[in-house]
This record gives sequence, C-alpha cells and structure tokens, in this order.
Amino acid sequence: MSLLSICQWIQQTPTSTGIRESQWVFPIIEATHLLSLAVSVGTIVFVDLRLIGAAMRRQPVSDVIGQLQPWALRGFALMFLSGGLLFWSEPLRCYHSVFFQAKFVVLALLGINALMFHSGVYRSVAAWDKAPDIPLRAKFAGYVSLTLWTSVILLGRGIAYFSH
Repeated sequence: MSLLSICQWIQQTPTSTGIRESQWVFPIIEATHLLSLAVSVGTIVFVDLRLIGAAMRRQPVSDVIGQLQPWALRGFALMFLSGGLLFWSEPLRCYHSVFFQAKFVVLALLGINALMFHSGVYRSVAAWDKAPDIPLRAKFAGYVSLTLWTSVILLGRGIAYFSH
C-alpha cells in the first residue's frame, strides 16, 4: 500500500470529511494548533535567546530550561495532536504540498538538534550554567533552533495559503 493510497483512504473517512466540512471543528482545531504553537515555540524561543546570550544573561541556563521545558513539551504535544487532526482533514492536500513535506524535514532536523543539545553540550551545563560566555556548541544549537522554528512557521503558512 502506497502513501498516496493511504492518504486517499484517510480523505474518504467520515472523520476526515466531518472535520473538513464542519463550520466549527476545522477552525477550532486550527486555532488550537496555532495557540499551542505559540506556547511551545514561544517558550523555546526564550531558551534559545538565553543560549545565544541575547536575553536573561543573569539567569542560569538550567533554571531557564527547567522552568520553560514543561510548557514547551505540553504545547508541543497539543500542537502535534492538533496538527495530526489538520492532516487527517486534508491528507491529499498535504501529500501534494511541498511545504508540508519540507515542514516534516525541518521538524526532523529540530528533533536532531534538540537531541544533540541535550545529549551533548547540556550534559556539562553545571560547568557553564552561570558563565557569561556560553559554549559555542550551545550557542549554535540556539541559533539552529531559532532558524528551524522560523522555517516551520513559514512552511506552515505555506501549507495554509499556497497548497491547493
């Protein structure tokens, strides 16, 4: 079974049709997706700004991450669920959208960046937690994250406005 045939099957399910054709359900899911994106990415941006030294320089990195990570994870979980429902409502549109495909590549890169940061440089955070000069690898992870999340947002808008 090909990915296209799976998308065709999903497109024809009552759930997909119901979401897509509802006057209220699709807009509520989309609003939930955007608000959860704001929570998740908004908190991640604060962490990234701390990592690159552009904000909260007097706050230990571990405190910033410790306080904001639960919000980022909750927002991401809700964003993932609502995004799945948005996909379920229009799988063929997503399948044919270069913006959708690129968004998933960028999301994978974000996952790799976060994994490398948390399993690498962040393991030694005690040594540089309060230092005015953050290690270059931590700064790099922050810049990469900011760039990739900006790309995810722009690609998401591309899905909404340029994929037909």
